[in-house]
Amino acid sequence: MYSDIIVIGGGLIGCGIAAQLASSGLKVNLFERGELIKEASWAAAGMLAPQSELTAITPLFLLCQKSLAIYPEFTKKLYEQTRLDPCHRSEGSLQLAFDQLSAQELEKKLNWQASAGLNLRKLTSNEVKEFIPSISSKVLTGYYLPDEHQVDNRKLSESIVKQAQIAGVNFHLGSQVTEIIVEQNKAVGIIANGERHLASKIINAAGSWASLFSLPNFPKHILPEIKPVRGQMLAVKASPKTLSYTLHSKHIYLVPRFDGTIIIGSTTEHVGYDKSVTINGLENLSTEAKTIIPELANASLVSAWAGLRPASIDLLPILGEHSQLPGFVFATGHYRNGILLAPITIELISKLIFTGKTDELLLPFSPNRFISTAKAS
Repeated sequence: MYSDIIVIGGGLIGCGIAAQLASSGLKVNLFERGELIKEASWAAAGMLAPQSELTAITPLFLLCQKSLAIYPEFTKKLYEQTRLDPCHRSEGSLQLAFDQLSAQELEKKLNWQASAGLNLRKLTSNEVKEFIPSISSKVLTGYYLPDEHQVDNRKLSESIVKQAQIAGVNFHLGSQVTEIIVEQNKAVGIIANGERHLASKIINAAGSWASLFSLPNFPKHILPEIKPVRGQMLAVKASPKTLSYTLHSKHIYLVPRFDGTIIIGSTTEHVGYDKSVTINGLENLSTEAKTIIPELANASLVSAWAGLRPASIDLLPILGEHSQLPGFVFATGHYRNGILLAPITIELISKLIFTGKTDELLLPFSPNRFISTAKAS
């Protein structure tokens, strides 16, 4: 079977790129080892929070800010095309401290943002309570970050899948890609479930599984290493009035949904491809959550789950075409920022496919940055 584009990976970014390319008339086949949108995209909390996540003006921060800036238009178009609401919210988030050491660390963490001209406001404990009346009386200080947003990542993912279906993407579910076919030093296809499939371009959006493909007669370092990092999470149901802003403390975050559901996350565990939910993990999350908002002790448990974040060696995304393997394009390794970086990744990888040119925003994240290191090792 031949197509213009093969996308490996049926997560938010893989489906989004496939939808964008197919809507322009290209024949796109997407291969997913399991079900669509059931890995990192499904397991996330949906925070669009570059100021909360990052600690300096770096190329990653600039990429995140650019993606955040185009999010409103991105979700608006999705809704117009699919009539599925991604629940994009823009009320901002709060960073909180509950002891003196955490307050000092938080001030140090956010000082650079003020000097860089980013939008934030320091809050007294009383001001924090005005934002969140249910907050613990132990809160000492906080920062309000008005420019941070959130989406319901599962509803966003459902709308992306529908967009891809409307665009005519061909889905191959339960299709395990095991090998990248290389001819004359160019990627020309894949082997999935033992069958050959050829295309002009192969896009690797396989998340935590992005470095598990074989490349016969090619050195192993051609595929940058991606490792899974487990994050356990839980959802509880409280009154919609309990929490109206995303909250970050030293150890966890709480993300409210419109219906009163609160997402509590997340652990960071290096346990391979194990997606087990553990008593210790959930106990730590629930204990921290009750410390922040005591009334959550009486909230009902909705669900608990674990996901695998795709982490590169340097914890930066891997984006762009591989110089030593033309035809093989990476869109993976987003680690903690996959939901946030979805719009800009979809836009710039699609632009690369259409024009053959790499946008300057992608250059720091090229897969080629690992070649010399891998050779040396």
